[in-house]
Amino acid sequence: MTASRETVTYVSLARAPQGSRRGAFLLLGLAVLAVSAVVLALALGPRQPAEATLNGRPGDLATAERVTIASLTDYWRREMPRTYDREFSDLRGGYQPKTPSSKPWRCGGKRVTYRDIRGNAFYCGGRGDDYIAYDAAFLFPSLNRAFGSVSPAIVLAHETGHAVQHRAAVVAPSIVVELQADCFAGSWSGFALRSRDDPVRLTPTALDSSVAVMLTLRDQVGTPATSPQAHGLGFDRVNAFQTGYENGAQACALFPTEGVPTTELPFSTPLEAQTRGNLSYAAAVPLFVRSLDNFWTAAAPQIRAGATFTSPRTTALPQPPLPPCAGNQPRTARLVVKYCRADNKVSWIDPLLRSIHYRMGDMATGAVLSDAWGQAGQSQLGLPVTGREAGLQRDCITGAWVSAFASGAQPQLSLSPGDVDEVLGMIVASSFQPGAQSSDRGGAFDRTHALRTGLLEGLAACT
Repeated sequence: MTASRETVTYVSLARAPQGSRRGAFLLLGLAVLAVSAVVLALALGPRQPAEATLNGRPGDLATAERVTIASLTDYWRREMPRTYDREFSDLRGGYQPKTPSSKPWRCGGKRVTYRDIRGNAFYCGGRGDDYIAYDAAFLFPSLNRAFGSVSPAIVLAHETGHAVQHRAAVVAPSIVVELQADCFAGSWSGFALRSRDDPVRLTPTALDSSVAVMLTLRDQVGTPATSPQAHGLGFDRVNAFQTGYENGAQACALFPTEGVPTTELPFSTPLEAQTRGNLSYAAAVPLFVRSLDNFWTAAAPQIRAGATFTSPRTTALPQPPLPPCAGNQPRTARLVVKYCRADNKVSWIDPLLRSIHYRMGDMATGAVLSDAWGQAGQSQLGLPVTGREAGLQRDCITGAWVSAFASGAQPQLSLSPGDVDEVLGMIVASSFQPGAQSSDRGGAFDRTHALRTGLLEGLAACT
């Protein structure tokens, strides 16, 4: 977040040439324990299960991968004729798990070793090549342990998307190609979830974990969208994945011609790069409070004709707990920030909010405060404040508030690279906390959808 009158806008990229080797999944920021080398058996056998349930818990990798590959192959045999009016041919080189004991192999005429692929996966579609290789010793076990059995399947679905692009002769900049592959992975996920005869069974926790995986497997903040290896920031990748899940592969096919929203921008100044675009806690909180007051003052009459908004009083407490609210407002536990409607006051535990700020970024602080102002706005406008739909509406309105920075409607602040990911990260993190305030509004997948709606479509889409 930058305190200035400059604003940024979303970037949509046009068509441009690309290379044949693409689709590398970079494992960034994933803190996992080292695991032993594992050779994943993919051969079919009479005792191997014919189907598998993939979710947010660790599972048997060999079964999950074998069943996922069968599902992806069947899906694209059905879907490619509808999407590109051509048949899907099976990968000539198949899906190749790689471990430290794997012999060197070739892609595009170049020698490749396990060291080159460790922590990674890629589709090789060079001349004479047609296969997907992946790190079966570290990457997949790590993802499985951190995000559950669905996470390796998401990687395989993304890389299979690159195989589809190769067959369809898709030409676009790197970021469009990568986001389209994320979109194709989402379209397969939607198919697997809704199909009654598919060998893959997805659970709601699988969809929640897919959001966490996309947020983790993102570019470094400050990477420009024009980079030859750009994959997208977390929000961009989640947005593409959910677009495919919601609208199918034919919507993904439009990315190269119609563009795709991205938030991937370079740092604009050396100071912004040094601070990672983050204001200090002492500077950010009063700016956010003023911004949210202004936003809700303008939003109230748009949500309900003639309505007004009274800015809540604020109190920063030096230590827990938050005081109980007067009246009959339900008690809440383990909150960092709370709104009390009886006295129209927002209170927060200062050291806890400060910790969020410096661990997750300034816009994570903004997201926490936005939820409290959302409760104030809902309460004053006579809207429901509790329950799933009320919580999702606040996530949506938080997205609309963030969008106001990009549009220039909040001139005192402007977005810095990674700001949208900080909001998304706060929502995803709180979604996975047992007993958290988010527990009544659905998981990370539903909350991310609500955030996307507000950010991409504005306030009107939230009401």
